Amino acid sequence: MKKILMICVLLISSLAGFTQITTEQNGWKTSVLGPFNASDLQARRYEIATLGYNSYHWQTGGLIIIELFSNYFTTGYERYVVENGYEQGANSGRPVVKLVESHGLSHSAKITLGTSYDLSTSFAGMVNKALPIYLDIRYRAGYMVKITHLQNRADQLTDINQIKVNNTVSGLDIPDFLVSTILDNNLSSSKNLMVTGDGNHYISNGSLAIGTADPKGYKLAVAGNMIAESIKVQLQTAWPDYVFKDDYKLISLQETEKHIKEKGHLPGIPSAVEVKSEGIDLGEMNGRLLKKIEEMTLH
Repeated sequence: MKKILMICVLLISSLAGFTQITTEQNGWKTSVLGPFNASDLQARRYEIATLGYNSYHWQTGGLIIIELFSNYFTTGYERYVVENGYEQGANSGRPVVKLVESHGLSHSAKITLGTSYDLSTSFAGMVNKALPIYLDIRYRAGYMVKITHLQNRADQLTDINQIKVNNTVSGLDIPDFLVSTILDNNLSSSKNLMVTGDGNHYISNGSLAIGTADPKGYKLAVAGNMIAESIKVQLQTAWPDYVFKDDYKLISLQETEKHIKEKGHLPGIPSAVEVKSEGIDLGEMNGRLLKKIEEMTLH
């Protein structure tokens, strides 16, 4: 029944036809496009806009905001920004697209950038380029799109600071894909988690770094002082009670004296140089110190 209902919605949407509404306010242009649909079994790609820019020179209006609204039976909203300007396609680098907001339960569409290509025109001796902007929709989904920009609207791209918002889009079949809801911007929240700082923290893949952005492979890395009321170290290695077993080979006092004269530190204890360069493991070091105390007790 649900499958039949979805097919009916697709048919009704297609009958309603593709619409585009464009408004302008104080230089900002907004276009609302859609509906865009994907069939019951096939994902689709639509070229919703094409951006015109110069490959070298500075130009205004390099940021484009694209919002996706799910128009099916579940909530879904994504907001992307396309960054195309100095060192992001112009002069150097490449344009980027970032997911900056995501809400709702349905996440079946995303914005991707195509490969830029040269136009037949130039500006101040440098070639102008075009950048396709795609809307990818997973199967059994439908979306409306809102594009906000400062570029000048054009039916054909011939100059910088232009955008062609496609009035009719047929779409192409593409393989299915996954949609990430991980945001591409700095996170700040007044709820359970708040992250602030100037690049001196790191939270990723189960690792946390404070005061540094490099945890160096540790699960928790702190660059600076730390205070705690209690720290429990649970070792996976044997505690040195084995010193008191009958088969334990106790090092003699003469051997200990010889090692101290030659190495400058107790056997089994790291040197000052090693501690300075490698640090110490608190659990392991407590075990080694207890081992020395137990050996002294036997002597």
